[in-house]
Amino acid sequence: MPLTDKEISEYLVYRIKLNELIHFHLLWVELNSGDFGSSVGGIDIRAMLDSVRTAAMAWIPTSVDRKSLEIFRLWKKMFSQYQKRIELYQTAVQPYLDLLWRFRNKTAFHADPTFAKFFEPRVRLSAQVKEVSEAMQRFLRLAGFLMARENRVDPDLHSRILGVVLSAELTLNCRISRQWLIDSHIVDRNAIYGKRYF
Repeated sequence: MPLTDKEISEYLVYRIKLNELIHFHLLWVELNSGDFGSSVGGIDIRAMLDSVRTAAMAWIPTSVDRKSLEIFRLWKKMFSQYQKRIELYQTAVQPYLDLLWRFRNKTAFHADPTFAKFFEPRVRLSAQVKEVSEAMQRFLRLAGFLMARENRVDPDLHSRILGVVLSAELTLNCRISRQWLIDSHIVDRNAIYGKRYF
């Protein structure tokens, strides 16, 4: 079922946040590869890995937040033919979402000023880091699977996204780079420039 214009706007926000999550994940993989040696700019590589992992772990709950951007709801509507698959993945990551929301809100994005309350979610997350990492991988696999099928479920998706971008530009009196949207793999080049025929 096609998304409403409001939902297209939410989907665009989700795609931007997903790109950031993927970038954090790839940065963590690169840092963990050992190619950078034991430090970056004099800072121990393990401390860098921990900081990047903190940011990445906090990004997932932003994409599935019941109070704002709830991607599972949008996915179920947009990709109704994959509803069972989406529900299966949602069930697999759900046990870790409360832990990740608490980590995001008390430790990662916001900081509880009481050290014990600030550190408590990190302790709980560390105790289940393997399971949480696997849940994160499942979420990324599902996101990739569905992204590859966006145009099949809504052939006008990219033009509708561009409509949301234009509306934001008019509201904010600014210019949003179409090239950035193309480079970020959010909008297909053909949606902006059309197809080339030689």
